[in-house]
Amino acid sequence: MRILVVGAVAVALTGCATSYSDAAVSRFVERAKMCEHWAGEEPYDAARRAEIERNLRDLRCTTITRDGEALKISRRERPEDLRRIDEALGWF
Repeated sequence: MRILVVGAVAVALTGCATSYSDAAVSRFVERAKMCEHWAGEEPYDAARRAEIERNLRDLRCTTITRDGEALKISRRERPEDLRRIDEALGWF
């Protein structure tokens, strides 16, 4: 029985560790980079304007600063993650 409980706790903690992994920071940095890219695109016709607006909406670019600040709270003891998030937020 003890092994089963220890195994269940290990699985639960593995899920927690994943939610605080560097992958979340990498996804945020990539999202910020794409927001910066699409925000700088020229809407030379209606179709292009629609494509730009769709990408900005799908990437949730209007919340990028707020999302970055929230991510920094969860990474407050990881200076390298904080540096990467701040660098990405510097694009805005």
